[in-house]
Amino acid sequence: MKQTILWIVAGVVAGYLVWWWIPVYFKGSEDPQSIEHLNREVAQLNRSLPTMIDKETELTIAEAAHAMFIYKYRLVNVSVSKVDHVKFSAAAKAQLVQTACNRPETRNDFLTKGVTMRFSYFDKDKQHIATIDVTPADCGF
Repeated sequence: MKQTILWIVAGVVAGYLVWWWIPVYFKGSEDPQSIEHLNREVAQLNRSLPTMIDKETELTIAEAAHAMFIYKYRLVNVSVSKVDHVKFSAAAKAQLVQTACNRPETRNDFLTKGVTMRFSYFDKDKQHIATIDVTPADCGF
C-alpha cells in the first residue's frame, strides 16, 4: 500500500513538473522570425507610439510580418512633391544600415536572428516617400 501511494505521489510530482516546464522550454526556443514573436515585440513598442524622434521625424507605428520588423515614420515638415526619392533612399539607406548594424538592440535582437528591419517614410500628409530595408546581409550576417 505504501509503495502504491509513493508511486502515485511520484507520478503527480512528475506530471506537475512536466506541466510547468514544457511551456517554459518551448517559449525559450521560439522562432525569432515568427509573426507571433514579432507581434509581441511590436505591441510592446506601439504602447509608446506615436513619438517624435527629432523635430522633423515622428515614429507613428510599428508593424510585423514574417521575419520583418517594420517602422513607419512621418516627416512632419516634408511634402512628397519636394522629395527626390532616389537621393532620399540612397542617403537614408546608408545611415539606416550604419545605425541598425551598430545598435545592440536591433543587431542582437533582430538582425543576427535573420529578421529584416524595414523603414517606411511618409510625408506630412501621410503620402509614401520611400521604404528601405536593412537586411541581415547588409550587416554581414
